[in-house]
Amino acid sequence: MKDKLKNHLAEHWAKDDGTTIREHTDKLLENLEILKKYYKEEIEQLIPNELPKELKENFWEILTLACEYHDYGKIHCMFQKKIGNKSVKPIRGLPEVKHNLLSPVFVDIEDKLIQKIVRLLVLHHHPVEEVAIEDVERVLKEEFGFEKNPIRFMLKKDEREYLKEDIAETLGLSEEKLLQYYWLLKGLLLRIDHASSSKQVKEVEEIPPDDTLNFVDEFFLRQQKTLNDMQVYIKKNRDKNLVVIAPTGAGKTEAGFIYLKKKGFFMLPYRVSANGIYMRAEEIFRNYTGLLHSSALSYLLEKEDYAKVEDIQNNQEDTVFLNYFLSRNYAKPIIISTPDQLMHFVFKYKGFEKYYTTALYSRLVIDELQAYDPITLAFIVKALEIIANAGGKFLIITATFPEFLKEDFKNKIGVQFKIFNLQQKPFHNVKIIDKSIDEHLPLLEEKAKEAKVLVVVNTVAKAIELKEKLGENISNVYLLHSRFIQKHRKEKEREIKSFFDRENTGLWITTQLAEVSLDLDADYLFTELSTADSLIQRMGRCNRKGEKPTDKPNVFIFTKDCSGIGPVYNKDIHIKTLNNLGEGIWNWDFKWQLMETVYSLPSVKETNYFKKYEKACTYISNLWAADAESLIKTKSEAKQLFREIHAVNVIPVLFKDEVEKLIEEWEKTKGNLIKKTKILNQVLEYTFQIPYWSFEKLRHERANEKLGIYYVDGEYNENYGFKLPEKSDTELVDNLI
Repeated sequence: MKDKLKNHLAEHWAKDDGTTIREHTDKLLENLEILKKYYKEEIEQLIPNELPKELKENFWEILTLACEYHDYGKIHCMFQKKIGNKSVKPIRGLPEVKHNLLSPVFVDIEDKLIQKIVRLLVLHHHPVEEVAIEDVERVLKEEFGFEKNPIRFMLKKDEREYLKEDIAETLGLSEEKLLQYYWLLKGLLLRIDHASSSKQVKEVEEIPPDDTLNFVDEFFLRQQKTLNDMQVYIKKNRDKNLVVIAPTGAGKTEAGFIYLKKKGFFMLPYRVSANGIYMRAEEIFRNYTGLLHSSALSYLLEKEDYAKVEDIQNNQEDTVFLNYFLSRNYAKPIIISTPDQLMHFVFKYKGFEKYYTTALYSRLVIDELQAYDPITLAFIVKALEIIANAGGKFLIITATFPEFLKEDFKNKIGVQFKIFNLQQKPFHNVKIIDKSIDEHLPLLEEKAKEAKVLVVVNTVAKAIELKEKLGENISNVYLLHSRFIQKHRKEKEREIKSFFDRENTGLWITTQLAEVSLDLDADYLFTELSTADSLIQRMGRCNRKGEKPTDKPNVFIFTKDCSGIGPVYNKDIHIKTLNNLGEGIWNWDFKWQLMETVYSLPSVKETNYFKKYEKACTYISNLWAADAESLIKTKSEAKQLFREIHAVNVIPVLFKDEVEKLIEEWEKTKGNLIKKTKILNQVLEYTFQIPYWSFEKLRHERANEKLGIYYVDGEYNENYGFKLPEKSDTELVDNLI
């Protein structure tokens, strides 16, 4: 039987490209050794001490056995028929059974405890849904000669139930610690299997640097700079979970780089800001750096002006595509990403363990925590709590921090807090104007003639309206918001950056895009009142370096008839911000006091904002505390919750003729991944996103069945972007369901 099985593994296919089961299995074992070589110490530190010595000492053996046996069931003749191996003759009338239901049967080792865990890992390395046990036993008997099914009882239980009843209770173990151990094993098995199965690159991990800190030290040396107090503090406390609060311009990005070690994720809420941090990370960490978000490849291709045709299948050169696929495999040592690429594990869908485990043996840096809505904020906070309780490490580094989170972070996670006021002098002199911004257009026009002016409003509709009004009187007024097609938005982002970098006069109108995704330095800021956190972020785009005089107001806050209150900014938090404003010099201490007051637990406890946060936290807590089954079934569903909910990619119908030609070329291109991707990127240049509720109110038609992009009717031009009718604008309609 053993010789026959050995021959089957060497001859039967694991993949439809003819890769044999033996070849694929050997690739898994090779990747396991790579993972073990680079991250053995980090991973072993995550194994719970409370478990029996037998389990702790045999961790790597169990993982090796799971890699070895995981695909043995693919020798099943009906699987071979399915993937096109004509050299294997199918048995007539035999049902097809999923290979992971068959593979555990072949695991036959002396240590019964290890055998149970290996069989369970192998069985569940793919989701196990409803199982026809009779079909499994028929295949085992008729094709492989097994008179009895040694895993029959295992097929009748889910993973957690089996671990609890057949292992934890039998041996008197802690179910929680056994689960943590099992998830660690399963997560690594999935990482190794998925990497080894990739059609582009099959490396589970690239060679990491010994310690990324060396690169940061070299960077400071080149810049002839020394670490400030905040950066020194983080360097001394790299092995702790930290929340560090410091003003804009204090060197928080470099501080985040200091916290990373051999492997890390630096996470930001917006793709544009992730792109900017990637540029800075690449300067420091060079080829160790990867970028990962939903449009990362498009950005990388544009950045490199990539035109070569490389053989990425054979990894002949270190190309943009190769680095991108390594990032998608989570193989790059340093990855700049958005949270939806990793933190979705918190929903415990089938296969979450891969991302949970990766987060545990990596260092996580979370920037701009204040930018998230209360529900997404809750998901991230609970994910960090889970990571910390399992032994993972993270740093939150931010200019503003919701005060009500502090107790949870201290009591449930044991985080070390530190606030740094590195501003020696105030950057902002504030004037509160108890009128709407529309009533003071002459003041905006006057300042635009003598200085660089930034105007930030709360909605796209208000931004367009101001542009139309101001454009009648002054020529040097410009507009940027999220409803420009990608092509025009990128141009405008370059223009606004160039404008504020040079000696200029004029005025740019924008939305909350300016708060985190644009590095600007205006002479004057005119803004509608938003919420305390948003307001402080906006102010960080005025007198950014503190080199301009503050004897007269340079920030003007308009408090009446503010747009987007309700749909965009929480009404309760907006009112509490309004009630705690003050005129004159706003130093860092005042800004921090404003955040503490507005976001203290007594202040927010009865608000709709806090109720949403609490409800989301309770859902995740219940999901992880009990045998509850997640309502989120797939990774794609989980990722969607970290993005704009139900957002749709659309193209103004104005560009239909141009796009149709590109889509036709895209459809015709076969077998050339690089060319096909570049054409797709050209199509995406004509897109922008709108919420589903707005989308369904517009006349639309599908651009392509596969791409999920739609043409929408509506007014669009390069100066104003896309104008949504008032009835379909989610920024103007409150309490959407």
